[in-house]
Amino acid sequence: MRKALIWIGGLLCGIGAALIVASAISSSMGLSPSYNFGNPAKFQFYLVPLWQIGCAVAVVGGACLLASRWVRGGTS
Repeated sequence: MRKALIWIGGLLCGIGAALIVASAISSSMGLSPSYNFGNPAKFQFYLVPLWQIGCAVAVVGGACLLASRWVRGGTS
């Protein structure tokens, strides 16, 4: 379980960092990348910037890495 948490946490932190870097690069080019969580058919637009999504993913990854410290390693 501990190894799985370390792998998942590292992967999520990497994805979160990649999203933050992609958002920073896009912002430097004058773009504002965002994801729509609304329903465009009903003209509901809840745009969330990509860097906020990256931060949320990285926080979940960090929580997995912290949880891996408290979980005992399984039998190898």
